[in-house]
Amino acid sequence: MLLLENADRRALVADISAPALQKAKDRIQWMGLTDRAVFAVADGLDALNALGGDHPDTVFVLGMGGDTVSGILRRGHQKLHGAALILGAQTELPLVRESLCTIGYRIRREMVASENGRDYILMRAEPALTDEPAYSEEELLLGPGLLKEMPVEWLPVLQRRKRLLTQGIAAMAASGREKDSSRFALFQRELAYVENALHRLQR
Repeated sequence: MLLLENADRRALVADISAPALQKAKDRIQWMGLTDRAVFAVADGLDALNALGGDHPDTVFVLGMGGDTVSGILRRGHQKLHGAALILGAQTELPLVRESLCTIGYRIRREMVASENGRDYILMRAEPALTDEPAYSEEELLLGPGLLKEMPVEWLPVLQRRKRLLTQGIAAMAASGREKDSSRFALFQRELAYVENALHRLQR
């Protein structure tokens, strides 16, 4: 879609799996866009080597768990050369936000996208400004962009997270594991952040 809607743009299409990449290659060829695409079987940002010294303006890392996305960013961030990032991690979003701070990036926008009954958080990140602070615990857990914009699409995500946190806290309390559990305390703090965000959204 990016190529169809932007006739002057080119794309590097990459995957660590050759069979998965071949599916993308077949689709792009079927759409008549092969002359505007470069393909690479590579691990993470190593794929940027296929550009032969050119630097991308935007890098998409999508459809993986947060631990995998974070590893890709931490291992290969020197290859970005200031490129904007579009990230779509399916799990462990706080880890992704923390990794962005570690590599010198900050989130400029977050949005909720829904597909087939599932909600996904998409992030746009760019290099941090001089002396731009790292994120607070609340921002890492919930998202600085979402806390700032408070989109109505975020409501079911927060409601689901509240249910999961409440269940987790109750289960730990019932098992007697809450006294010395740092996880229990973190769940309690996150629940307070979620409830505060829900209150702001529902006012």
